[in-house]
Amino acid sequence: MPIIDEDNRDLDQTIKIFDNFYNQTLVINASEFDIVMGYFTEVCTTKKIAANFTTALFQISQNAEIPVLTLLEFVKGTNNKLQMNQLITYYLNSFKSKTTLYGVSVVPRPNQSVARNVVL
Repeated sequence: MPIIDEDNRDLDQTIKIFDNFYNQTLVINASEFDIVMGYFTEVCTTKKIAANFTTALFQISQNAEIPVLTLLEFVKGTNNKLQMNQLITYYLNSFKSKTTLYGVSVVPRPNQSVARNVVL
């Protein structure tokens, strides 16, 4: 009788990578979280958006090894929400997989003349 939670070693490794893609552990100081969440709650329209920006800032802080309050000062130095989005998008794109881009509304199209000359 098979066990449901048994680790299946025959699975493709890409499945295991994909399954763990969003599983990231963050170590967060409670007082720093309150400061960052408080700022984003003031500037964002909903609490869900504020929570997403807060989480993103802590992820950037952990990956870049920059104190989160220093990053928050950079974000506060932006003049409007568009600049804030651009700053956070820049950092998120620098630490994630190169197969996707955050903040890109127009998907880059390949050069057709080059694409036709590729020989497999």
